[in-house]
Amino acid sequence: MMLTKTIGLATLLTGKGKQKVLEFWDVFEEEYNSVGVQSFDYPNLGFQGGSCKDINSLIEDLIELCKKVRSFEFETHGIGYFEDTANVVYLSVDKNPNLKELHNDLNSLMKRHCDNIFKLYEPDNWVPHITLAMQDLSDDDLNRFKSEYKNAQNFNQEINNIALVEFKTDGDVELLEKIDIL
Repeated sequence: MMLTKTIGLATLLTGKGKQKVLEFWDVFEEEYNSVGVQSFDYPNLGFQGGSCKDINSLIEDLIELCKKVRSFEFETHGIGYFEDTANVVYLSVDKNPNLKELHNDLNSLMKRHCDNIFKLYEPDNWVPHITLAMQDLSDDDLNRFKSEYKNAQNFNQEINNIALVEFKTDGDVELLEKIDIL
């Protein structure tokens, strides 16, 4: 019997982009005691998630999809906030045509292999972002961050991989597979 796992697809950041995000993670940890985003060790851009039983079949199709995709860049453009359900601080990502196409392909792949895909990550709802803080940032600390860090230096980041991760029941996120894009 196969167990259902809650999984997600993301690009793991590399190079300068990864370093910049890790610097923000340090700021949130040191100045705001916020470490919720560090439940996963890799700064990333998330594409979609859902409940999946046959992980191996998903990986096979993901490998085939990644063979057809070429690496490309996206640009960040400032700091954004999700405040409806939890205080989330993120770097906003430009939804360029290549990123939209990749997201649509990954969303279709997830729909074929998974149940209960994440509604907020469906193409019409998706707000591409790189999370800097989440889950454990108080309202006061969020407001303090907003006043102290009004701007973030934008950067370009190459999409050169797709990672499959599992959202564990203890809140951690585990890397299951990373597929390089050439």
